[in-house]
Amino acid sequence: MKSALLFAGAHQTYFVRSAVETFLASLDCSLAAEEAAFGASFLPPLSRLLAGHDVVFVISPAEGFTPARPACAKALFERLHVPLGADGEPRGVLRLADGDIEGYLLESSSQAICLLPDDARLLPRLLAQAAAPLCEKYGLTRRAAPAAPTPRFEEELAAEQGPEQP
Repeated sequence: MKSALLFAGAHQTYFVRSAVETFLASLDCSLAAEEAAFGASFLPPLSRLLAGHDVVFVISPAEGFTPARPACAKALFERLHVPLGADGEPRGVLRLADGDIEGYLLESSSQAICLLPDDARLLPRLLAQAAAPLCEKYGLTRRAAPAAPTPRFEEELAAEQGPEQP
């Protein structure tokens, strides 16, 4: 799976990139390209990235009332002719939700756009929701994240070494 990252008016670029790279590493993939755009000018870079990549992660600040959506969602849905329901939700698109903020996974027969909010703290949970569809689409297997060290790591280490000698 060849993937790219597009920052559409995003601010947390370092932390967001790290979260996306960690997710991709769990799929044995990596980022092949990265671009930034501001305002409505994100559509031409998105088109360029889609021309050479299977998946493009688009990061945009969340805005609006609950649920808050990535700011570029409306323009993207209009460009792709995605129908919106009365509630403003796109039809036929996987909604990635975490509390009052959401993102989306838009899929065609061979490509995907993962539209996410510019909040690195939420990305692991939102990306986890996109993992199964992406794995199925591209024949990938997601590796489990390494276990965090136990809270009493030093105590366990001392117990393994035996009692202290005076």
